[in-house]
Amino acid sequence: MPTTRPGDERRRAILERALNVATLDGLEGITLGKLATTLGMSKSGVQGLFGTKQELQLEIVAAATRVFEERVLRVAERADDGLPRLRALADAWIGYLDTFDGGCFFCAVAPEFDGREGPVRDAIAEVALTSDKILRKQIRLAQRLGELAEDLDDEQLIFEIHAAVLQANYARRLLGRADAYDRARRAIHDRLDRARPAGV
Repeated sequence: MPTTRPGDERRRAILERALNVATLDGLEGITLGKLATTLGMSKSGVQGLFGTKQELQLEIVAAATRVFEERVLRVAERADDGLPRLRALADAWIGYLDTFDGGCFFCAVAPEFDGREGPVRDAIAEVALTSDKILRKQIRLAQRLGELAEDLDDEQLIFEIHAAVLQANYARRLLGRADAYDRARRAIHDRLDRARPAGV
């Protein structure tokens, strides 16, 4: 039976709060002092749980990754491999955009670190690379199953799926477009339909 270590509940509370703050203020906008004040703790208490600011940032990225896996990957796993899984991934991914107050966590923090080097940047990039790998696997399975054309450029399709999701987040958050998610879903599903073999 799993045991709860001292401080686990406080760590979870801090990370939950930090995830939302990061989507609004960025990872650099999060300080040990600000989190402590928000949660009614001492700064030394927060620091004792996480150590440095960079260690806190890495834990926040890890927590965001777990949320993404739960809200997107685990949900999509209920669909069959291939084209049904691709459609389910797209739908779950777009639904995930409403998880946090500021929209997609990774859309919010990637611009802070994409021009830098270091472990936080690498952790954020790893999530993007993993999502690409999952999409690529399902695209190639769909090709083998005859659900997508054999000569399909899988890297282009992955690029377009990402583009639709990113645009949905931008259009909803920055422009207030109420139809952003529906348009993104339609764009991805239409693109998948066009990628099917002739006559199917």
